[in-house]
Amino acid sequence: MTRKKPLSQNDESEAKPFSKKDYINSVIKKKQKNKFLSPHQEEYYNILKENQITVCSGPAGVGKSFIAMKAAVDLLMDVNNSYEKIIIVRPAVEAEEKLGSLPGNLEEKLDPYIFPSYYLLNKIIGKDAREKLKEAEVIEVFALAYMRGMNIDNSILIFEEAQNSTPNQMKLLLTRIGFNSKFFISGDLEQTDRYKDKKQSGLYDALQRFQGVNDIGIYDFRNAKNVRNPLIGKILEKYDENRN
Repeated sequence: MTRKKPLSQNDESEAKPFSKKDYINSVIKKKQKNKFLSPHQEEYYNILKENQITVCSGPAGVGKSFIAMKAAVDLLMDVNNSYEKIIIVRPAVEAEEKLGSLPGNLEEKLDPYIFPSYYLLNKIIGKDAREKLKEAEVIEVFALAYMRGMNIDNSILIFEEAQNSTPNQMKLLLTRIGFNSKFFISGDLEQTDRYKDKKQSGLYDALQRFQGVNDIGIYDFRNAKNVRNPLIGKILEKYDENRN
């Protein structure tokens, strides 16, 4: 009687192909706990997971960017879905400060605008994991200006600072959604660097246009508690006083 030879590591990999989900979970390793700092954050997280597209507005300090990125990472790690990529998009609009022509290729030119998203990813999964996933094209950066003709499948797209987009840019972005994808869109209507009248922005237009549309979630953090430095709330109050 011949004994069955145990599978080697190579044999095991041949028996069970190493999928992209396996790779993602080998890099991130540990799922983050669902810890929310306010009821609004938990509501927003659930809306992100329930809808194909979510459009959100809210002031600084409420955690809308962190929750969107956390939801994206959780979905990316979940082996029970087909999301294989996080795509980060931001409008290339400077906050009243002109940086001039930036050196490097397109991705290097976009890096200063994308840095806040990288910072959040570093906090959630660690810098090493973020860099490995970026190198493997699991995390990608797209320029909004070059997205015409694209079809986004099996991905979670995060579009922030949406208050600086035009209605036409928002339309362009939203119509890129393909199969098995989610789009997380957010911004602060009170901090637009492009418009004097916030009603001209693509974010405002989308918030009004898609109320009550199935599979498009709308969320407003307007009355949410500030979860960062309490001084931020006081600063925003003073700016609101001047505006009124």
